[in-house]
Formats: sequence, C-alpha cells, structure tokens
Amino acid sequence: MTAIWQEGPDREWTPLTPAGFPDEKTLHDLVAKDPQLLPLSGSPRLIVIGREVLLGSGYADLLAVEPDGRPVIIETKLRNNAESRRAVVAQALAYAAALHGISAEQFEREVLARYLGGRSLLDVVRESAQEESLDAPELRETLGTTLRDGTFRLVLVLDQAPDDLVRLVGYLEAVTSGLSVDLVTVAAYKIGGHRVVVPQRVEPERRQRQESESVETNQSGRPRLGDLMPGVESFRAQLATVPNDRRPALERFAAWAQRLADEGLAEVWTYFGKRGETVLRPWLLRERVGLVSLWRGTDDSASILVWRSVFERRAAKSIERVESLIAPASLGQGNSIYDVSDDLLAALYEAYIEANSTPV
Repeated sequence: MTAIWQEGPDREWTPLTPAGFPDEKTLHDLVAKDPQLLPLSGSPRLIVIGREVLLGSGYADLLAVEPDGRPVIIETKLRNNAESRRAVVAQALAYAAALHGISAEQFEREVLARYLGGRSLLDVVRESAQEESLDAPELRETLGTTLRDGTFRLVLVLDQAPDDLVRLVGYLEAVTSGLSVDLVTVAAYKIGGHRVVVPQRVEPERRQRQESESVETNQSGRPRLGDLMPGVESFRAQLATVPNDRRPALERFAAWAQRLADEGLAEVWTYFGKRGETVLRPWLLRERVGLVSLWRGTDDSASILVWRSVFERRAAKSIERVESLIAPASLGQGNSIYDVSDDLLAALYEAYIEANSTPV
C-alpha cells in the first residue's frame, strides 16, 4: 500500500494518516475536473462528456470516452459507503449493459446529446485530445464496434479498496475478455496547509504480473507510442533522425513552445502518437487543452493544428489576426496549417498572452 512518510522533530520517520474526503462529491468533482490523474491500464487519456448520465434505470457518475471513441464508465465511492464493496461493480456492469448493443448514432443522439452542447462527439473529442488525428468515419467505426461488442472500460474510484472488491475485480478480469476494469484508490492528505492526493491503481495478482513484464520490456526508458512526456526535450530528441531539409521548421516549433513554457504562458507536453507522429501540446495553465498543437508528422512534415473553440473561449480577440495570416484557410476546429510563418508564430504567442489574461 502506498503511503506518505514524514520526518519528525526527532528525525524519526512516520507515515502520515490520510485526511480523507469530506464527502463523495469532492472525490467526484476531482475526477471530473482532471481524469488524467487516474493511473489506468494502458495510460489512455479520458475526455469526460457528462456527469450523472442516465443509463438504463440509474445514473452513472461520469461518462467519458477515450480519444479513439471507446466509452468509459466511471463510478466514485467512499469507503464508508455501503456500495463501495460489491454493489459498485453491479452498478457499473448495469450501466455497461444499458450501452451494449446500441448504435453509435443512438449513443450520440440519445445518451450524449444534452452534454455535447450542439456539437458532435468528434468535435468534443478532438478539442480535448488535440493530438489525435481522428476523422469521423474512424471514430464512428471504433465507437460502433465497442458498443456492439460491449468492450467498454469500467473505472471504479474509491478512497480505499476493500479486499473483497479487489478479489471481485480480479475475478472479472480473469473470466472476461475485451471488458477492462480499473480499480483506483485516491488517498487524500493535508500537508503544510495544502491538500495532496495520491492515486494508485489496485491490481490483482494477474494484472501485477502483466505490469511487471511490461516494465521489463521498456527498461531503455525510451518513450512508447501513446506516451505523454513533460516538456520539449522529448520532442527535440526525435529531431536527430529528421532529414536536414525538414529539421529547421520543427526546431522552430520546439523553440516557440519552449518560450511559452519559460515565460509561464503554457505547460508544454510531448505526445508520441499511435501512428508514429510526435506532437507538442502547449496546454493553457488553467486547462488541459491548448490553442494549438504542433505536429511532426510521420513523414517529418511540420504543421500546426488550431482549435477554434478554445480560441473563442480564451483568445477571441486574436482570431481575426490569426485568420488573416492563414488565409485562405480558416481558423476551424483542428485545421492543419503547413505554411507556418514567423508572423503566424508571433500572433499565436500573443494569443497565449491573451488567453492567460482571460478569466476561465
């Protein structure tokens, strides 16, 4: 069991006692705001679509999707809730059963419509994921297959996992295929006036063996497809293999993103896409999305994807100038810009300044 240890005045180390959560809503809100803190198998990024979503005869705490369109059902419970034991599994399975067999059109039109705000599921996923080059047919195909086969991801989040729940999740994993069940504990501590949370995936023995084997095969420390790494250096490290005629454009991207990070205008991450692309993601400091994503394509091309809905919320005054620099293209949702001038990079830099001064 993971614990936080503190050195006392007598230089003795003792484990801190978790402070816990005041109520279930606090844990629910934490996961809804930043689902990426959950250490899930395969490390997928989750896009939360709705809260308290009606599925069958009950309401799922959170309904999310992975960037490829796979639905994710998330249930949060505290250990003092009687449902934190076997009942939480029954709830999650009932919600999955309510989704099983419906079409992608029904999922979007009947289950998600009220949470999409008039946008398509593809637009919401692309805005949130940003590094994924999904198109509508691909998303719909993955979503349709998952709904037909019932191969969802179920995520159970508790402040403490009872032993019988761990055994039950282990049994489900042993006898099912396609359905993923993640059991996660989130322990809360108070340290120096701040609240600290420690998320941990609880794995039955079979999953622990698989995880250790995975770690052994990646001892080189090199990023794998699907990894998200902090900073710009991982992006720069990939440029050594880029042809000389294409490297300068990508180096400009790296320098521009580093400037944002150095000046405290963005939190920059490097994503290693599943198709072999490498993407710089300059996230706004108060959101896990950016105004743009900077791409090194599988052919070593350099392009920028712009995210109009984020501009409209955080940098609306910059839209006109940016559009004038990318004409005849428009500042659409996820449009790719290959002709990236210094003036355009300067305009995007100013847009990040505006975004940081715009209330969230």
